[in-house]
Formats: sequence, structure tokens, C-alpha cells
Amino acid sequence: MNDIKDEGRWFHATDVIKNPNIQFTYRIPAAFHLKINAVVMLVRNINVEEGLCNGTVGTITLIENNAVWVDKHGNKVKIEPVREEILDCSHAIVASRVGLPLRLAFSFTVHKAQRSTMNKAVINFNSNAFNKTLYYVSLSRVCNINDVYIIHNNESELQKIFKNITINSDVKEFHKKYM
Repeated sequence: MNDIKDEGRWFHATDVIKNPNIQFTYRIPAAFHLKINAVVMLVRNINVEEGLCNGTVGTITLIENNAVWVDKHGNKVKIEPVREEILDCSHAIVASRVGLPLRLAFSFTVHKAQRSTMNKAVINFNSNAFNKTLYYVSLSRVCNINDVYIIHNNESELQKIFKNITINSDVKEFHKKYM
């Protein structure tokens, strides 16, 4: 964000809490600073038919008073504040937040990247949290292998990782049958 020259604007959400003794975790951030050209991700479904789903990534192109315009693969969409409600076990609203359903997304987790296609990816394999499935998910987000950049502190360990990545036999059969 510091490299983006635009001054940007702060966006603050509005909360209504009916029981202050309960801790709430919202997906919509309480406050954040947005700039034109910042990369953002939707944190909830807005319009599934138009592809505005939780996890959708785009770039801020215009900042208005109470909304932003996001470029999602060449399609500009207006993102306005939405209401997020917290319900108790009887489905009564105990808290709500109204704000922009966005988070900065210059980087994000492999789990959040699932079902996404990216032009380029830098993947940090230094984490012990990775397993065979996460290696596959992270490597398969980009269509061209030349656009994947991998970070790892130990080259011999990285070679072991690559040797252990396999294809599930069911996937192989599906591919043979239908592709």
C-alpha cells in the first residue's frame, strides 16, 4: 500500500451490538484504508450470479463517498456497504455491522485461493502447514507454470516436496475418461 501514490480514503463500518458481553467476529472489517490500484477480496457473497462471491479478487479503480469500483478481470463493479448479522441459537440478531465487504488482498492463504485462477503467484513453501493437497492447490491456481514463483529456504527440501507431489488415482481415471 505504501508504494501506491494515491492518498486513498478510510472506510469505517457501523456496528449495532445488543449484548456487549458477547465477543463477535465479523468478516467485514471495522475500518481500513483503500487506495486506487489496491488489490482487494470480497469477504462475503454479494451477487453469486455475477460472480461476486466470497474470495473474489479485484483491483480498486474508483473510490466514491460510500462505495468503491473494483475491476474484476476487466469487468468494473460497484461495491457498496452491506449488512452482516450475528445471530444467536434462536436466530435472533444479537449484533450487526454495516460496511464494505472487502479486505486488502495483496496476499492471502492457499485456502482462500481455492477455486481461483491467477495470472501469477508467489508461493511460500516454508510453512510446516503445507501438505500434499495444499501444494497441489497452490500450484494449480496459475495456468502457466512459468508464472509460478516458489519461495523455500532449503533447496534439497524443495526437491523432496516436488518428488512427493502425486496425482490421485481417481483424478487420473476421471481425466482419462472425460478429457
